[in-house]
Amino acid sequence: MSSTFFGFNIARSGLFTAQRALDVSSHNIANAETAGYTRQRVDAVQEDPLKFPGTMMGAGVTTEAVKQIRNEFLDMKYRYENMVYGESSFRFDSLSEVEAIMNEPSSSGIRTVMDDFFNSLQELSKDPSSLTARAVVRERAHSLTYTISHMYDQFEKMVKDTDFAVRTTVDEINMYASDIASINDQIFRAELGGVKANDLRDRRNLLIDKLSSLVGVEVVEVSESTGSTAFESKKMNILINGNMLVSHDKVNKLVADEQIDHPAGIADIDVRQVKFSTGDPLNVDAISGKLKAELDIRDNASEGSRKGVPFYMKKLDEFVKTFAEQINSVHMGGYGLDAGSTGIAFFEAESGGDITAKNIKLSSKIEEDLDNIAASGKPDENVPGKGLAGDNSNILKIAELRHKNDMFMWGTPDDFVKSLVANLGVDAQDAKRTMNNQEVLTQQIETQRQSISGVSLDEEMTNVVRFQHAYNASARMITTLDEMIDVIVNRMGRVGL
Repeated sequence: MSSTFFGFNIARSGLFTAQRALDVSSHNIANAETAGYTRQRVDAVQEDPLKFPGTMMGAGVTTEAVKQIRNEFLDMKYRYENMVYGESSFRFDSLSEVEAIMNEPSSSGIRTVMDDFFNSLQELSKDPSSLTARAVVRERAHSLTYTISHMYDQFEKMVKDTDFAVRTTVDEINMYASDIASINDQIFRAELGGVKANDLRDRRNLLIDKLSSLVGVEVVEVSESTGSTAFESKKMNILINGNMLVSHDKVNKLVADEQIDHPAGIADIDVRQVKFSTGDPLNVDAISGKLKAELDIRDNASEGSRKGVPFYMKKLDEFVKTFAEQINSVHMGGYGLDAGSTGIAFFEAESGGDITAKNIKLSSKIEEDLDNIAASGKPDENVPGKGLAGDNSNILKIAELRHKNDMFMWGTPDDFVKSLVANLGVDAQDAKRTMNNQEVLTQQIETQRQSISGVSLDEEMTNVVRFQHAYNASARMITTLDEMIDVIVNRMGRVGL
């Protein structure tokens, strides 16, 4: 037969379990709006029963653990999609900035100022000796060279700004890695006794979620025996493309402080090389996330789906080099209004050397004397080096270059610019589509996560009522047992009194 007080132990276990369940529900309600919080539940099991002759008697209930309701598979999916979203959103923002710099179509883009330049040549052909028409040509040439060089300067600034963004992202990655390593150590110490540090794990998971948008990471938990107990604790490692970023409580930080020449050979621009603090290189081609998009935008000059700003800078250089060579070649074969004005280039480099998009300018000889514009294609037989007055054949040849279909692989100068803008538009649209799709997909997975891990106030209030009734019932059992014992202690043997 069981002890007289055996029922008290059963009722007490029910009372304490209901109390703990109420505490956990209260904790859930208090953190309903806390970012990264995972709802918790009390895992209650029956106490080991007591053996009696011919039967076994239940001994009540005990709390085995307070567990998180979390789906690790959804965590993995969310972090992957969040990584793609972080990469595509930065790429779209950057390409939108490139579109703003190119400013096409518009009244101030390259195509417009180039059209104005060729139109001024056509006007000059109507009256080759007109100083007014020549002055217009000079001003249109100024507008064209300024527009091109200013655009190139803006691209240069964008590369430098993106280099700064790379350093900022590296600092963010290191900050999250350091915080995760610190929490790893706290979790390991807290769980040595065999319990789960749920709230610390929530804080760590939130940091990993944020880290995943910056760079693609692999999260690995490794079991490790403590040696002093049979309990196995897990240490967490975080890897970037197989390289250790966080090894439990140690951090192999990324560094971006060594300046190197631009990988695409862009002159006068140094960028920071990203590598691990151990000296191991970061395989840029194999990483992902926002950092990948930043490095692509900063460094990539090749064709393909990941073209960066250097691609457009090199294309602008290609355009200027061919455009200037073609115009100079025709112009140098013509004659101006003064003796000795033949053989003069129309465009030149600002500080000598090869003409580029950065340094293109109108020839200083034309700046000094409008008569040096070689409109004539025929020499004046009476004055060596001077063009035949009224002849416009050379200026017409220059004007006709706007329709030269084989000037570029993409066709005429206008075709080249249109093709470049079209390439940019396709890339920007693709980045926008990917970003929008990823935003929806990431939000959908987050909604699925919240449906499992998020706190429902309606559900928690229902649980509060349920646990309250269980608590009250256990308390009532103790009162009933107390009354039974009172009969035994105070009233037995007093029959009739």
